[in-house]
Formats: sequence, structure tokens, C-alpha cells
Amino acid sequence: MQPRNPLWRPPAHRAGDPPPHIEKDQTGLTSPLRPPAGARISLGPRVTSLLFAALVFLATLLTGLAALALVPATASAADPGPPAITSISPNQGPVTGGTEVTITGEHLRDTINCGGTPDVFFGTTVSDGPYAVHTDTTIVAIAPAHAAETVHVTVRFGASCATVPTSADLYTYGDPVPDFPFTGFFQPVDNLPAVNSMNAGRAVPVKFSLGGDEGLNIFNSGYPASQQINCQTGDPIDDVEETVTAGNSSLQYNQNTGQYTYVWKTDKAWKDTCRQLTLQLTDGTNHQANFQFN
Repeated sequence: MQPRNPLWRPPAHRAGDPPPHIEKDQTGLTSPLRPPAGARISLGPRVTSLLFAALVFLATLLTGLAALALVPATASAADPGPPAITSISPNQGPVTGGTEVTITGEHLRDTINCGGTPDVFFGTTVSDGPYAVHTDTTIVAIAPAHAAETVHVTVRFGASCATVPTSADLYTYGDPVPDFPFTGFFQPVDNLPAVNSMNAGRAVPVKFSLGGDEGLNIFNSGYPASQQINCQTGDPIDDVEETVTAGNSSLQYNQNTGQYTYVWKTDKAWKDTCRQLTLQLTDGTNHQANFQFN
């Protein structure tokens, strides 16, 4: 026998209707629990309400999923973007390396686009880490040794992600440029605008200080030099001429006084003329004194 269907109710019998159709099952017994063909099933108001609420929820869910599918793909708010360098300081250093270089930029730490731990390259040479400072906007790296040339500094996250080279990340390798703290001249030479009067042909001890012992290769090629000037106006009269030194003691450094002495040999033919002596150092600075010869 089939189980009872709790949702089925026999239709109401009205006067004049034919008697309800009663089927027999295989045992021959009547089975009022099976609805006849064409009979309507009444769900009742509570079940109907529940089914309606379920249909409304399903329709709302499907509508929301369809709306999400129509939203265009956009960059994640957590994605900071690719790394970039905006400046480096200093932007030059010696070929021996060792210069501490501050790299400023954006997204210099791990990013969603790149990931991993970055390396700093000067040209094709990597800087040894770990870096003294490493934030999203700053890396402080030590420049490695490199041949004398200008190279791009790049921050690389593996083989496929790196900063794009620009003029902001250029670093120049070269010989170090000195910066001498010159003081002088010391006696017996007076500084400009004074004019030193002396006999032509004398050897003049020109004394000065560079703040310490900088060795003896402190003059640029062609210097010290002198040229004739107008004794009244100080304007040059002839070309600059390289000086003649007095013997083998042209330049010396005195450890006790901390001073250099350059011995300048003047010419007897300079009698009754005026000249300007110029010392040009390897840092590119000129230091001058004027002389009138008797």
C-alpha cells in the first residue's frame, strides 16, 4: 500500500455530484489515500507562503549574482602599483664604490605586482645587502665598484619586475673630486688686493694650507702659472706662463706647521713689471697673488 500523502485532501462532495471515484489496489482493497486522476492538491496557506518566500529569496539571489557578473574588473585597492625611482642622492661617486646612496621612490617594498625581496643594481652590478634603510619609499644602498661611466640605478624584484630607467636614477662613476679647504697665502706673500713688491730674480716662498697633508699632486696640469698685468689696473697684459721652480724643492709640506710651501723662481727680466701668480688646485679652484718687481 502506498504511504499516506499528508498534503492530499479528498474533494468536497456536493449534492448532485457523482460519487467519488474509489480505486482498488492490487489486493483488491479500496484505497482512499490515492487521489483520483485530475484531482487538485491543496497546499494550504502556510505552505503556500513559505514557497512564495523561498521563490522571492532565490530570485533576489540570482539578481545579485547577475549584477556582480556585469561589474567590470578593476585594480584591487590593495595593489600599490609597480615600483618607481624618483631620485637618488648622491648621484655620483668613485669607481672604487662604497658610497652610501639614498634611493627615493614608490612601492620599493614587496608589491602584489612584483613580490619577493628586491635587489638594487648599479648598471649590471648588484649592490650587496642587507640595506641600511628599506621602506616603501626609501632604500639606502652601498654603490658597488664599477668602471668610470654613467649608469642607471634599478630596483628589481626577480627577473620580470623592475623599475623603469629614467633620468632620475642616473649615477656617475668617476675619480673622486677633492674639495680643499684652502687658507693663505701666508707671509711673506700678502693676499689680494695687496701688491707684493720684491726684486726680480728672487725665489719667492708661497705658503698656504689645505687643512692637512693632501700629498704633492695638488696642482692641475700647467700650474702654478703667472702672467704680466697692468701695474695700475691689474688687467692682464700677456699670456699665462707656467712658472719656473727653484731647484728640486718646488713644493713641500711641513708636518709641524701643516702648511705647503711652493718656491717660485722669478725672472730678472721682470724688473719694473707686475705679474699675477695663479695656483690652480685639482679641485678646480684658483688662488692668486699680485707682484711688482724692482
